[in-house]
Amino acid sequence: MKPLAMTILSAFLVCYTVPAFAEITVLKATGTAAYRDGKKWVPLKTGMKLPEGVKVSTGANSSAELRVNSINHTVTIKPLTMIQVFSKETKSTTDTHIGLKRGNITAKVPRDARVKTVFKVSTPIATSSVRGTEEDISYGPGSGMMIYDVRSLVEAKNRLGRSNFISGRLKYVQQLNLPKSLNIANDARGRSLVAVYGNGVTGDEVEAMLYSGGDQTGGPESDAGILDNQMQQDASINLKINWP
Repeated sequence: MKPLAMTILSAFLVCYTVPAFAEITVLKATGTAAYRDGKKWVPLKTGMKLPEGVKVSTGANSSAELRVNSINHTVTIKPLTMIQVFSKETKSTTDTHIGLKRGNITAKVPRDARVKTVFKVSTPIATSSVRGTEEDISYGPGSGMMIYDVRSLVEAKNRLGRSNFISGRLKYVQQLNLPKSLNIANDARGRSLVAVYGNGVTGDEVEAMLYSGGDQTGGPESDAGILDNQMQQDASINLKINWP
């Protein structure tokens, strides 16, 4: 192959494979939502195109929504929030990193089987990697970083490399200066409604033991006899009620 043809082919391959900056578009803006342009803040407007590495801030009772690449990954920026957005893409990959300085965002990351997707949100104390389609992330110096998985799966990792996978009713909470996150089931426990009898027996288990199956003769070794002994030995009842 001639040198000129080789040069043209090489240039084409480089242009084809090197990621380009993804388009960052303002889908919606309300209140005092603005982006940093040099040393000044400029109000956001619907349809506005923003540069790579842009900083966006919202005031009280303000919000904004951004689309960060061609496959419609979106970020909803809630009141009193500041973020910085970096996003690159090729025909087969998207790579988005959002720095959450403070506040609260919701990220929606629809999947395309033909595109390798990286979508991360970082704070000063931890990073989340969206492995599903939607997550809610907040950060403040006092409260730390909180991640709630709205749909599918999220991986959260603190600065020491300790990670948790969040899904369903689990919530990740990483506070400043702590070596690990709080128990990811804390929030689910707080929303539960369970009556517990002696030795951790629930009401459903009591009914099952008294009225169905097993040896119900009432002897000391029967299901009913064992239950009776347990409740006599531990007569305390733990009851937790959460009103919706």
